[in-house]
Amino acid sequence: MPKEDRRIIFDYEEVYKSVYALCAQNQLTKPPAGALVDVYEEEGDSTTIILNLHTPQETDTTHVEVTYKRDFIAAALMLFCRGLGIPLPKTSKKSVLIRDGIVTLRVEI
Repeated sequence: MPKEDRRIIFDYEEVYKSVYALCAQNQLTKPPAGALVDVYEEEGDSTTIILNLHTPQETDTTHVEVTYKRDFIAAALMLFCRGLGIPLPKTSKKSVLIRDGIVTLRVEI
C-alpha cells in the first residue's frame, strides 16, 4: 500500500506564535516577548527542544533559552496548522524534525 510523507516547514515567527498560542490555550507560562533566533535539540536528550529568544530590555538586549518537550512543540505546530486550515489526518504519525535550525512537522500517512 502506498504511503505519503509530508513535511511542513515553519519559520521562527510561526514557531514562536504556535508555542505562545498553545501556552495561552492551556493556561501555561508563556514564553517571554521577543524574537526567536534559534531552535535546537538539547544535547544528549532528543525529547527536549530549546528555543533561543532575543528579548529586548530597557537597558540592553538579552538572550533567553526556553525549554519544551518535543511532544509539546508538535502539538503547538499542529494547532497552528489547524488554524491555517492545513489538513492533518488523525491517523497519521506526526513528528518534529530540527535540522540546521529549520523546524519541520513531519506527517506520515
